[in-house]
Amino acid sequence: MRYSYLPLTNIISFCLSQNKEGDFWDFKQEWHSNIEDLIKDIICFANTVHNEDCYLMFGIADDHSLVGMKNARRKQADILDTISKLSFAGDILPEISVTTVDYEGVELDVLIIHNTDNTPIYLKRQYGKMRQGCIYARVGDRNTPDEGNAEIAVIEQLWKKRFGLTKTHLEYIFDALRNKQDWSTNNDGYYHIYKPEYTIEHVYEDDSFSEKDSDEFYSFSQSNPNTSYFMLDIKARGTTLESHQIVCLDSGRLTIPVPEWGYIDAEPYSYETIRYKYYIEGSHTELLLHFMYLPEDSEQRWAFRNFEKVVLFFASETEKRLFENYVCTNIPRLNKRVEESEAYNYVETGNEVKTADYMKCLRTAIALNAMLKEFREYTNQKAIVD
Repeated sequence: MRYSYLPLTNIISFCLSQNKEGDFWDFKQEWHSNIEDLIKDIICFANTVHNEDCYLMFGIADDHSLVGMKNARRKQADILDTISKLSFAGDILPEISVTTVDYEGVELDVLIIHNTDNTPIYLKRQYGKMRQGCIYARVGDRNTPDEGNAEIAVIEQLWKKRFGLTKTHLEYIFDALRNKQDWSTNNDGYYHIYKPEYTIEHVYEDDSFSEKDSDEFYSFSQSNPNTSYFMLDIKARGTTLESHQIVCLDSGRLTIPVPEWGYIDAEPYSYETIRYKYYIEGSHTELLLHFMYLPEDSEQRWAFRNFEKVVLFFASETEKRLFENYVCTNIPRLNKRVEESEAYNYVETGNEVKTADYMKCLRTAIALNAMLKEFREYTNQKAIVD
């Protein structure tokens, strides 16, 4: 799994539960008094062979107890300013961000060193005790010594990471989807410009596929409910690695992967299960959605705005699970919102039962999105930890 897709409080919880420091996290009671030592930690964490963001967590003692910070704290802008003034090979700089988290009533600062494929990152000029041309890396819970150099095997892995040689074909393709400019189109779909053996190809089924169940409730969030489907095959060297069902909404104005079904048990308030559609950030379906969706196209943008009103977008699988638990404890409030809603009262499918079902799904989706916003405000205030 990718930990970076979890809420930050969950990442802190996981790291503390390990009762040690690791290859993508470190605990500090206070911020570094010497900026040179902080920059070295950042460079070491930037040079990791895994594909996780890395975390320096401040306010945690050596025994891993939560103590907060008493000394001066550093600002993100000052750290970025220091990094920008250093001389890095190829002008490739580590990317960082700083945030503050209220965790179990204790204020912690977290410096995030964002994952990059542009490894190794190293200096062209000496800085502090770090020598020019030397590669400093994080392996396990240890950094490369000041006067040393990373092991040759680690350096080899860092170069392999830069050239995409440490990933499976599927991992490479979905990471590459984040850079739309690296892809081009042909009659079959898409291909990667620099690795044309990676393709995303349309597969059109027979007519019976497109005619059967040719719409879903969210089709009626659009100006035109006309809906069709096809399959998209993710391929490497002609071999299909994964397939996704694609929906064409608003008579073809918006073409995106079909969202997943979610289910919430409404008992004891109702024997009817609550159904909704969702995406999870960082999932293959969500990455494909943002690859295919072109917000600069005004017609697509309009269709997508209507679509996102009736579909849920979760930050992680954990957030989805916690939200469903939250809804279970608030079923009467959800039901009240749905019953009082007059949204989409114009929907007409040609079938009375289907119309009633679609209208309820649409109103339920609007109510769930409102509750998701409330849930996020609540968890930010209370710092709920899984």
